[in-house]
Amino acid sequence: MESTQSLVAFADHITTVLTIEDLRVVSKALFDIGLPVGWPLSEQPGFSTAGIRLGNLNLELCAVDRQQNALDDWLTFEPTNLDSLESELVARGIEHDPFDAVVIQGNPIYTRVGLPGLSVGKTALQLCHTFYPTRTSGPIAPKNSAGIQAVTQVIVGMDDAHKQIMRNLLVPQPWTESIDFLEGPSLAVSSAQHLEIKSLEVRVDNTCTAVKTLTAAGMSRVNEHMVQIGSLKLALRDS
Repeated sequence: MESTQSLVAFADHITTVLTIEDLRVVSKALFDIGLPVGWPLSEQPGFSTAGIRLGNLNLELCAVDRQQNALDDWLTFEPTNLDSLESELVARGIEHDPFDAVVIQGNPIYTRVGLPGLSVGKTALQLCHTFYPTRTSGPIAPKNSAGIQAVTQVIVGMDDAHKQIMRNLLVPQPWTESIDFLEGPSLAVSSAQHLEIKSLEVRVDNTCTAVKTLTAAGMSRVNEHMVQIGSLKLALRDS
């Protein structure tokens, strides 16, 4: 049967791994400069997380048990239709992990689906439907000290095999090197020897102010136009 819709609705959040100490300090500092809470800091055995809303994309900062999780970063897409997702993945020949449905006190929180073909070394791409409301603002961020407005692009590197899996997920959406979705940032794909998240491109009021504010909040300065948190680089662009 011919596919009638892409399995990917949009990029929902991007994750980078920190120590638990850095997670506590940096998440609080980013909330304190006026960035909305996607979800508050939650500390659980083996996995602690906080979500910071960058206008149209959540930045997840987390701490993990390194004996259980070797990833440094991952990009999570909201699926177009959770009900038909499993049958569509099978029909398209896309290998997937068992569906991980998290329910707390009878309330569904999210259902996550790992994609082994898009999980290599320290980086992964996955699908996850969130029931809990995490898209708390947008598409433009409210006023904040860093002047962050929105994420314009998620830039990833892929080899030919990873590109083919991504094409299969997106069919019938045309494949281009910059893939637009109905909401959230675009996905920019460049050729690479292995799967990697290269950077986020973030639109800001003023690059200089953003660099100063974000480094004061605990990010590292890479250069006058870029900061880094964990393994993730944020390329800042004036609006």
